[in-house]
Amino acid sequence: MAGRQLCSKRYREFAILHQNLKREFSSFSFPRLPGKWPFSLSEQQLDARRRGLEEYLEKVCSVRVIGESDIMQEFLSESDENYNGVSDVELRVVLPDKTTVTVRVKKNSTTDKVYQAVAAKVGMDSMTANYFALFEVINHSFVRKLAPNEFPHKLYIQNYTSAVPGTCLTIRKWLFTTEEEVLLNDNDVAVTYFFHQAVEDVKKGYIKAEEKSYQLQKLAEQKKMVMYLNMLRTCEGYNEIIFPHCSCDSRRKGHVIASISIKHFKLHACTEDGELENQVITIGWDEMQQWDTDEEGMAFCFEYARGEKKPRWVKIFTPYFNYMHECFERVFCELKWRKEVVEETTDKDNRNCSKDSICNKNIFQMARTQRRDVTT
Repeated sequence: MAGRQLCSKRYREFAILHQNLKREFSSFSFPRLPGKWPFSLSEQQLDARRRGLEEYLEKVCSVRVIGESDIMQEFLSESDENYNGVSDVELRVVLPDKTTVTVRVKKNSTTDKVYQAVAAKVGMDSMTANYFALFEVINHSFVRKLAPNEFPHKLYIQNYTSAVPGTCLTIRKWLFTTEEEVLLNDNDVAVTYFFHQAVEDVKKGYIKAEEKSYQLQKLAEQKKMVMYLNMLRTCEGYNEIIFPHCSCDSRRKGHVIASISIKHFKLHACTEDGELENQVITIGWDEMQQWDTDEEGMAFCFEYARGEKKPRWVKIFTPYFNYMHECFERVFCELKWRKEVVEETTDKDNRNCSKDSICNKNIFQMARTQRRDVTT
């Protein structure tokens, strides 16, 4: 750097900067960030980490293309004075039906705050809002869910001219369980968003309509949204998230394409250019032992076990490792919740229902009623 620039930053902001830079300049070998201690540091330790962060910036900014990048310039130009949340900003967010909504929030509002503002603006109740989330559009071909502690305004200005014209922020469905989705058939906002997102996903090939294409097209033209969704939910790829191809330590050559659904986690072998190959590994959620992220290595790691075989760790090297981790957490949350409801329902049936009597109430409807009772 030609000179020194004074700014005050939290360690978390350096970690986010590090991830953003590694994603933008994937071919560059970045230096390591000083470690983050899980407990309070002494003044001497804080000073050592401060020097380490300064050295990190010096090394990274010595590469002109990185030092002059929008990501780095935005990071360096934001002091506590102009990024302390006092000033308001306007963010445009694209909705699933391609309309946009503008919300006014504090400049340093986190994802949760921005999403709450959008939900309120479009009239989503708290229950409906649980099934959607704020995403970032990346290169027209992939979207990722924003982490709760990210700052959407930073992404907004960094990507202002890319992705969707005028914004990179969008609202999308955040749900894997189709049974729960069906319960929202009487919710006009939810059905409209589900429908428009589904139509777009079919066009992009994320959902394989195949022999149902003609029927679905007619239903879409007639705006018979519930019927369209009921038919599409049986198609391959519905409520499935497919990640861009990336390297994996279980393959010496080539890449993998990871996909996540409520049924399983799947790794499809492909070339380094993303061309599909024959090998597919499907791992059931009951085979998963544990999972974690490798922040420094920008990788998602998981351990699985089959039958009597020894458990095996697999590492997937993707810039979207945090999003993949959040998908795992969401799937297991939905599976655990569904299991608890089934067990509770079965117990009630054993105590209150005769052998010839069947409770017609859907288990997810019961769960939703229980959750509404708790919130009220």
